[in-house]
Amino acid sequence: MILGDRDKDTICAVSTPHGVGGISVIRVSGPLTLSLVSKLGTFLPTHPESHKIYYGNLISAESGDEIDEVLVSYFKTGRSFTGEEVIEISCHGSPVICQTILNNLIQLGARAAEPGEFTYRAFMNGKLDLVQAESVLSLIESQSQQAAKLALRQLKGTLSQKLESIEDDMTWILAHAEASIDFSTEGIKVVEDDVVQVRLSRIESQLNELVGTFKVGKLLKDGFHVVLTGLPNVGKSSLLNLFLEDERAIVTEIPGTTRDVIHGDTSYKGVKFTFIDTAGLRDETTDLVERIGIQKSYEAHQESDAVFFVYDVESGLSAEELQVLDTLDPQKTYILGNKVDKFKSMPGTDLLQTQLMQSKFFQKIPDKSAFFTRKVFFVSALDKKARSLVLDELIAEVSDLQRQNTVLVSNARHFENLSKALENTTRSKSLVDQGMGSEFLALELKEALIAIQETLGKRFDDQIMDRVFKEFCIGK
Repeated sequence: MILGDRDKDTICAVSTPHGVGGISVIRVSGPLTLSLVSKLGTFLPTHPESHKIYYGNLISAESGDEIDEVLVSYFKTGRSFTGEEVIEISCHGSPVICQTILNNLIQLGARAAEPGEFTYRAFMNGKLDLVQAESVLSLIESQSQQAAKLALRQLKGTLSQKLESIEDDMTWILAHAEASIDFSTEGIKVVEDDVVQVRLSRIESQLNELVGTFKVGKLLKDGFHVVLTGLPNVGKSSLLNLFLEDERAIVTEIPGTTRDVIHGDTSYKGVKFTFIDTAGLRDETTDLVERIGIQKSYEAHQESDAVFFVYDVESGLSAEELQVLDTLDPQKTYILGNKVDKFKSMPGTDLLQTQLMQSKFFQKIPDKSAFFTRKVFFVSALDKKARSLVLDELIAEVSDLQRQNTVLVSNARHFENLSKALENTTRSKSLVDQGMGSEFLALELKEALIAIQETLGKRFDDQIMDRVFKEFCIGK
């Protein structure tokens, strides 16, 4: 978004979703806002009160025809979302009415807003920093309660405040390091290395904590992508329907019914889940379509947040299934023994553990007892309780980390910048330990400080602005 002098234009756009509805809202922002809207709405006073709503009819400046009966909200400069003079026109939700109002405003001298331009102006006018501006889009696009809560916390400035505290510490160290450089010829040490190390350790710990929350933050923002995999006819599609609480996949007794990747979304305890049912994994198929589906299954494993490996407890694990397990990552794999409804009592893990013992998969599990306690389930697709049994465990770790960390990183740009700042800070600590001069410390710390300031938007260029605002819709 390269606007230049266009920043001073008065802009207008529909801020509500396009289409037919009861009400639509048209937002106008810029120095000529009141004068332009007053030409259409002569009922507005010369000096309206900020945050007050006025009722009346809009009249076309060109034809003199009545456009619509509206409510007009006025926000004075400095007290609006953008920081500029803003008017929001609530009209009836007809696309024809909205376009007529916009056409009249443009004819009078306004300009159609670009995507994200209102939020961009809020950023440029100091109403939001860049982290908060990005959280506006995250809040709009949130698809679960937890994602909305996370975005709202960032909009309120929880992450920004943490970063500003880190920035202050970095600035303090950098100022003293540069002063030490100035006085080095006189043999004066402005600050002792021990004091610098304490501050650097605090910065490193805070950055390390923030970077470590990215996985959880991303899961809360985007949701879990869970792949159901296993051999044909073990009940993957039935379990998919159970987890989605919907008959999404076709279920038959014929092996290989699912030939493509089937997606379905659901929500559980405020967290979004995308379940992916994949073609049953087998080598002997001669069906070209099924072979393509199997290849897609393996690709889905790599891209998922969790893999539910499903097997038939009545048959037990076959040699072929053990080979499939060897290709999976134990860190994100859950084993679901399906069809326990065929047993009088719930199976134990002893047989499964014995069968797994010689597999590469088993050898890669760091804490084997915890794996069998938390990642092995014996379920039936006919039992609705199985859904909560499995999903509770899946989100337990995320919920624990969320409770421990009120500040979470969920944006890839933030993660990249903070990871860079962490690397520079760690190198800074090492330089101090080695007794290197203040000029080396200052060089590394400047890079770390720039990364923090780029995250907050205190340093930016057109490329960063384009990256942040290109996803915004018009009217926001």
